[in-house]
Amino acid sequence: MRIRFGNVENLESISRISGSAHAWIRGALFTASLILMTLGLAFPRMVLRELRPIPTPTDLIFLLDISPSMYARDMSPSRLGRAETIIQKFILMKRPEDRYGLVVFNWGSAVLSYLTSDPQSIVVYFDWLNQQDEPQPGTNMGAALTAGMRLLDQEQKLNPGSLKGRRSVFVLLSDGDDTAEQMQKPLVELGKRNTKVYSFGLGTANGAFVPIAMRGGLAGDVSEYLTEDDGERLVSRAEDQTMRQIAEVSGARFARAENDGQVGDVINDILIQGRPVSGYSADPIREDLYRYFLGAAFACLIAGIFL
Repeated sequence: MRIRFGNVENLESISRISGSAHAWIRGALFTASLILMTLGLAFPRMVLRELRPIPTPTDLIFLLDISPSMYARDMSPSRLGRAETIIQKFILMKRPEDRYGLVVFNWGSAVLSYLTSDPQSIVVYFDWLNQQDEPQPGTNMGAALTAGMRLLDQEQKLNPGSLKGRRSVFVLLSDGDDTAEQMQKPLVELGKRNTKVYSFGLGTANGAFVPIAMRGGLAGDVSEYLTEDDGERLVSRAEDQTMRQIAEVSGARFARAENDGQVGDVINDILIQGRPVSGYSADPIREDLYRYFLGAAFACLIAGIFL
């Protein structure tokens, strides 16, 4: 006997789920909704492991030029003042495990601060530098590089093993007027030690007169300027060639100090992007799963109601 689908009652009889099956499915959905809701209210969690890189601790040594030309005022407040501002930017971005040291130089060099985890002590020396009335002449970058290496050697001697697992970085801040030409030997030694020398060039292309005597230090009035043989005041201009050479030979970077963008990029390269990874740590991360259970419970409930 042929069933006629034009009859609505005949169509419903073959398309509709039987009463017993319908009730069983709805019951299963409601039961699943109750179970899932109970599990969701128990606030289940899943513990995951996330690998995070461990940055290599860094020993950063600033080599700060304090020759008379660094007291020139073609930068605000002066070349030396601008160099101190750059160092303070490093201090603000310092990681707890890093250590900073400070070497100053003109014709000779001197260690003002050995490696320390509290670099605010370096800022104290800025007050002393800014009060100098008669800066001593000469710019010996080779002496500065040598002093930086001696600082590291002294740290190793006093605290054996304290340099292990750490990297050493030199930051040279100068206007580039090197007058000693004694850099080659220390640069070769730094290469053997795999120590990079990043450099920041102070001064401008227009230049400025060089103070050799001041009343009241860096912020005071200039009482005497450096002059040529004919009595004309000598103008000191930024010299990039030497600074770039030092950075390139050591595999580092050079930046013009008056360019905030370049300064920021180099600081970021030293402290963040260019910092090597010493290992990885597996940190536990707890992820809440209750929202998934409650969402599934709600879906089962809606399906059971409208089925």
